[in-house]
Parts: sequence; C-alpha cells; structure tokens
Amino acid sequence: MKWIQNMVFKITISHEAKIDVEHSYLYYQTKVNKKVANNFLKEFKTIIDVISKSPFFKIWFDNFRAKSMKKHPFLLFYIVDEKEKTIVIARVFHTSQP
Repeated sequence: MKWIQNMVFKITISHEAKIDVEHSYLYYQTKVNKKVANNFLKEFKTIIDVISKSPFFKIWFDNFRAKSMKKHPFLLFYIVDEKEKTIVIARVFHTSQP
C-alpha cells in the first residue's frame, strides 16, 4: 500500500500582511487584553500551518485564495505557486473591512 505524504509548501508573508497582523494584534492588546491578542497570534500561526500543508482552499478572485480563522473574524488571502511549492500570504483582512 502506498502512503501519500503531505507536501509542505514554503510560506512567505508579505510586508502588507505583516502590518495587517501587527495592527490587529495591537488592537486586541489595547482594546481587549493581552490574552486575546496572544490567542490571535497563536491562531494566525495555526492557520499558516494548515495552509502550508493543504493550500487549495476556495479561490476568491484572480489567483487569490483565502482561509478563514475560526476564533477571530479574519481571512488570510494568499497565492499558491504549485510549481515552486510556495505560498505568499498577501493580506490578512478583518471580515468587516470594506
């Protein structure tokens, strides 16, 4: 019996996505509390891990795919390069953003 091994894609986080995450973390830290802010970062890292192992979620527009966070109202938008086995996290948007 052959076993299929999950291919892990290399993840790069864009400058814009890093800023999105930093702003959201700081918002939670100042407006809610540090525990919620830390949980946001923990979930972000978990979703990155999920995407790296299984990146083929719904295409939202052009070649951008998105994966939602479960406990926080955010979508991670990213592009997959199957040939190079890379993923670029382009943006991290709060779901109520226009």
